[in-house]
This record gives sequence, C-alpha cells and structure tokens, in this order.
Amino acid sequence: MNTRSKTDDSRRAVLKAAGVSIALPLLESFDVDSAVAAEKRDESAKRMVFVSTGLGMNPRTFFPDEYGADFAPSPVLPAMMKHRGEFTLFSHMDHPNIFTKHAGIKSLLNGVLNKNARPGQNISIDQVAANHVGYTTRFPSLHISLGGAESASYSSSGILLRQETSPEALFKKLFVADSAAARKARALELEEQGSVLDLVRTRARRLERSVSRTDRAKLDEYLTAIREAEERLQGKRRWQNIQKPEVSKDEYDPTARGHGDLDYGFLGPVMFDLLALALQSDSSRVITANFSMHNRVIEIDGVTKGYHTLSHHGNRESHLRELQAIETFYIEQLSRFIGRLKGINTSGGSLLDDTMVFFGSGLSDASRHSNRNLPIILAGGGLKHQGHYDAVQRHSGKQTPLNNLFTTMLQHFGIEIDSFNGATGNLNHVLA
Repeated sequence: MNTRSKTDDSRRAVLKAAGVSIALPLLESFDVDSAVAAEKRDESAKRMVFVSTGLGMNPRTFFPDEYGADFAPSPVLPAMMKHRGEFTLFSHMDHPNIFTKHAGIKSLLNGVLNKNARPGQNISIDQVAANHVGYTTRFPSLHISLGGAESASYSSSGILLRQETSPEALFKKLFVADSAAARKARALELEEQGSVLDLVRTRARRLERSVSRTDRAKLDEYLTAIREAEERLQGKRRWQNIQKPEVSKDEYDPTARGHGDLDYGFLGPVMFDLLALALQSDSSRVITANFSMHNRVIEIDGVTKGYHTLSHHGNRESHLRELQAIETFYIEQLSRFIGRLKGINTSGGSLLDDTMVFFGSGLSDASRHSNRNLPIILAGGGLKHQGHYDAVQRHSGKQTPLNNLFTTMLQHFGIEIDSFNGATGNLNHVLA
C-alpha cells in the first residue's frame, strides 16, 4: 500500500518546531559533555518496545495460513518479510481471564482485570522492566500514543501512566535543553516535593502503630506509593544537572508539520524515528507506543471512514479494504522501525539484537469485540525466532497465556522472575 508520499527530510523537519533538526542515525553526533551521562550509556543493555493498536487486527488478513519458518505472508504482512528469521508471529495466544471487549485494550500489558485489581496486582510488563532499569537512564520508561491517549501501562501502585500524544512534545522532552530558569524552578519544585514526602511519611509511620489490621494493609499500599514517589524524586534529582543529548541547531520551519493528530502517514514515521533515537541515545530502555482507538478518519491513502466504523465492517468489501489499508500501514511502520534498529550498530551487533520489539493488541477481531487469539508479533532481542508459531498448548488444547511470553521477555531482560501476573509457564523452550 502506498501512503501519502513524504521525504525523509520532511519527516525530520517536523521537529524543527522545537528549534532543532536531526538526521538519523545520530549516535556519533550526540555531544554530551557530562562524563556521568556518558558512563550511563550502555550499548549492550537489553531494551523493550511495545507497539499496540487500538482495534486489534482483522484475523483473516493478519494470521498466515501456514506455520513454521517458511510461511507465506498474510495480506498485511509483506513488509515484514524482509525481516524473516528475526521475528515470531504467534497464533492462539491471549489473556485467558480477559473477556472485557474494548476494556481488554487496557489489559494488554498485564493480563489483569484492572477494575477489580488492588494496587500492585495489575502492574504492566513495561513497568516491571522500568523498575528494573530505574534511573540508570534519564527516563525509566517513555510512552506515546497517536490519535489520542489510551495507555495500558500501570505502575506498581496501580496508577495508569500518562502518554505523550505529540512527537514534537516527546522530542522536546528527550533532546531540547531546558532553560536556566526552568531548571531552577524544577530544582525548587523537587525540593518542595521532598519536604512534602518527608512530612507525609512521618505522619503515616505514626498512624501505623494505632490502626487495625485492615487499615494497616491500606496504609502499606500508601507507604508503597510514597516509596515510589521518593525513588522518582531521587532519579529526577540525579539527572537534573546532566546535559541532554544535543543535536545541531536549525531554523524553525512552520510548514514542516502534519495536518493534525490523525495524519498518520506523516506522524507515524516521525514517532518511530524518535523511538529509535531514544534507544540509540540510551535516554530510555523501555518504551510503549500506541495507535489509539477512535472513530475518526485516519489520514492515509485509501481511507475515507472512521476507524471504529471500519473495524465493525459487517464483511462489507469496501470497509474491509479500508481496514486492511490501515492495518497494512501499522505493519509497514513496525517493519520500518525494525529496519532502523537493524541499521544502528552497537558493540554487540545491531540495536535490534538488544531490543525486544513487541507488537499486539488487547483486541483480536474488533468486529466481534473478541479478546481471544490476539495478534502478537515479537521481533529482535537476540531470541531464537520461529516464523509463524502455533501456541496451542499440546497437553490441554488451550491457547497459551500471553503472560507466559511476557515472563520469558522479562527473564531475557535480566529480571529474576518465575511468573508474571499469573503466567502458567514461559516460552523459553521456544525462543531461548
């Protein structure tokens, strides 16, 4: 499928609104004076990226007919075939306890019924990984969504994490130096936050001696949230005076912008370029990126109807054709991102070798509001990939819990964990 034509220069120029210009790959042109920051950059570290779609993938055009390494691509997959041998597409994998239709989107990264979960029970895989990395990087995790915010990332205290919805805003966060006045204001803010936390912690400790057992459990959750806040505060202080990676200055170009927040043909490549830069500069090692659920018209060639309307296609040929155009675009962007990571050399090979790139959705067939047989791809990470893998469990005939895959990903990330959120096993026998 041909999307609206844009040159690489125009994609990069969208970031000129921040007063800078970038050209990829960029690692050799980063100019970070701080020796401390240089010490933090670790090319061999493991990384995770989670890419998701708001309304699933049409099973008839996503899943190939054949299994194994030499499968013929399904209608939306041709762009991925240049990476054959470097990814696994899973059939018959999902979250067995999720039957919540669209609400399953927010359960994609944890496999938990969030509305029934107590704080700490619904942490998402990205935040387990982010907690492991901590403030070794400036940002323990980064989150962006095109088409509107729709996060599936939950902290260890059950807080739904905020997403950036603008690549330009993400770029400023990553690479644009704060003014002296802004740094001074933030230092004051961090000091005030620390004082408040000290006061709150002291009062909570006093209460601990006199409350009931039930209230003590609630208080423990509260103290956990305080500890998380303190860790974030200390991490922000750690990076407060460390210079961000710098890029060359350029003139502001008011024409180098998309038409709006649904100009996916323009914003999609920009978003993934930024994600590659964030990994390459070791600004973060854990990222989530989302194409959101909505019913507006996505600006790519061949699409004239709202996204949600198309997902409820009723087998109408015109709707199916437009839906396939959108889903093909998603896969093309995934493939382009994987290719960019492959083109970035590190001491151990390529950046893709050290980065697990997950693609999926909390919905499978949106036309039926189904949460079964989710569309799942895992690429890179130095894993032993299988092409198209049938994840039906041979002993039970049931589908494999997605959290089994997440358990393997966390273990490969370097985290000592036996089971993630109720996983029944892992997929080390397949991928490791």
